[in-house]
Amino acid sequence: MRRGFKTHAEDVATELRGEMGVGSGDRMDCTALAAHLAIEVVPITALIGAGATAEDVNCMVSDEMGFSAMTVYRGTKCEIFYNPFHAETRTANSLAHEISHVVLEHEPGPVLTPKGTRDWKQTQEDEADWLAGALLVPREGALRWLAGGGTMTDGASHYGVSAQLFSWRANHTGVVLQLRRRAA
Repeated sequence: MRRGFKTHAEDVATELRGEMGVGSGDRMDCTALAAHLAIEVVPITALIGAGATAEDVNCMVSDEMGFSAMTVYRGTKCEIFYNPFHAETRTANSLAHEISHVVLEHEPGPVLTPKGTRDWKQTQEDEADWLAGALLVPREGALRWLAGGGTMTDGASHYGVSAQLFSWRANHTGVVLQLRRRAA
C-alpha cells in the first residue's frame, strides 16, 4: 500500500462512522452506511427477476464459485450485489469491502480479462480490505475492548465480524503489541 494509506483509511473510517453517529465501540451497519452513501445493496438473487436464470444465479452463489459481492456502476449510480447465503459476518465484511472501493474512488473495471481470468488489482484490493476493516473494527474500539478484558471472540461477536477479522485488526493495527507492552 502507498505510504500513509493506512492512516488515511483510519481517518476516513472515523469520519464515516461520525457521519453515521456510530462510535468506535459500536457495530457498523453496512447496509445503513451504503444507504447513507446512496449505494443500493441488492442480493444477487434479485437478478432472477431481472432476466438472469435461477441456474446462473445458483452457479454464482455455489461454494465452487465463491461469489461474495461486487459493485456495478451505471453512470454515477452504483449498486452492490451480494451473496445472501453467506454468514452475516462475511456479508458485513463483503459489503464494507465493496463500499470501500467506492469511497476510495477505485477505478471500476471488467470482472474478467480478455483471456477469461479474473481481473485483479492487488493494491486496490489491499486498500479496500484495510478500509473495510477500519470501518468494521476501529483500532480504538479494539483497543478499548481488549484492554477492558474482552476476548477476541467476544469482540468479534460485538462488532458483528468473524473472529479472524477482529484478530487481524487487533494484530495489524498494533493493539495486541500495545497491550503486551502495557502489561510488561
